[in-house]
Amino acid sequence: MTAVVSADAPGKLFLTGEYAVLDGAPALVAAVDRRVEVRVRLASGPDAVVVYSIAEGHRHVAGGGALPGGDAGAVLAAVRVARARRLVVAGRVEVTVDSRAFLFGGRKLGLGRSAATVTAAVAALVGGGEDGFAAALEAHADFQEGRGSGGDVAASFHGGVVEVRRRDGRLAATARSLPAGLHLVVGYTGTAALTDPMLRRFAVAHAPRVLSDLRAAAERAAAAIARADGAAFLEAVDASGDLLGALGEEAAIPIVTPALARLVAVARRTGAAAKPSGAGGGDCGIAFARSPEHAAAVSEAWAAEGLVPLALAITPDGVRHTHMSEGRVALG
Repeated sequence: MTAVVSADAPGKLFLTGEYAVLDGAPALVAAVDRRVEVRVRLASGPDAVVVYSIAEGHRHVAGGGALPGGDAGAVLAAVRVARARRLVVAGRVEVTVDSRAFLFGGRKLGLGRSAATVTAAVAALVGGGEDGFAAALEAHADFQEGRGSGGDVAASFHGGVVEVRRRDGRLAATARSLPAGLHLVVGYTGTAALTDPMLRRFAVAHAPRVLSDLRAAAERAAAAIARADGAAFLEAVDASGDLLGALGEEAAIPIVTPALARLVAVARRTGAAAKPSGAGGGDCGIAFARSPEHAAAVSEAWAAEGLVPLALAITPDGVRHTHMSEGRVALG
């Protein structure tokens, strides 16, 4: 007897609160309509975990020890949590991951691929609800060696826009909505960035002075979105973008690359508020326009500068899972 379970989860974009969230400030994170799909086949037989990543074209057979990188490591972190909770016991676990929607020309976009993969795998193995959310946070912390905020997992799990804040070692997530009339526009620099090295360098930075200003901007953004104050939210977005650049300079972290700086400047010339999104070093930047026509103007201006506008939207749908039985998962 075999059982097959499938699940999928969305990616994310940080709207505000990068780095400051690691210092107790709130972050606003949006789920976006690029999804990772995970299929898990549980079967009797010798104990084994096999992960096949369609995006990477790689088949990984777990051998214990440190987690590998990529899709396999994210899935194995989820399997560890499921086995620790005795929801998956001895037997064969075969997992197929499709994260191709998170790539552009073979390069990562910076949309929280690992968090979405972990969240989908946990949903397939553990289920939903608060237990599933806690398990996804635990698994992703294991995969990132505790360096991330968990905000990306919260967006992938819940969908929509969430305000997240760490309190007493726990992550609180509250549903939010963009103020009326604002349109999120997303651009890609064409350069992929690795989050982990950025977080490692931030962890050893000696209390950057600008961090207090970045925390204050994150607080303003969260307060503005809670009261649906579009003007105050846009001010906080612009301020956050400038302060991320200042943080990078003070802490010697390449947060705002020349391409990200150009992306922000071009969007602001159209009258949009704009900033990098995420840990920086490349990947994506975001802008907020005041109409569909304004959003189109931002995208056109980016394209004229050699930047890549992305067809992304905030999705209300968080993680989804479907249970089946007597199925088969094809491993490449």
